[in-house]
Amino acid sequence: MRTLEIKMKLTPPNLFERFAGMGFAYETTITDGEIEVVGRGPTPEASHEAAHMQLEFAQVANAAVMFP
Repeated sequence: MRTLEIKMKLTPPNLFERFAGMGFAYETTITDGEIEVVGRGPTPEASHEAAHMQLEFAQVANAAVMFP
């Protein structure tokens, strides 16, 4: 099993987030050495959850490509 590296930072909002009324956004980056994904959200929990969801999708897609 690979070790996950998780980093979180506070970032300025992108255009969509500004229209949604967010003054700032949290950005979580998760990497397992092979796959790197980024999740954004209005709270640390939301960005962490978004990044984990992206990681799960990426792992499934990676497995589907490797084993057709």
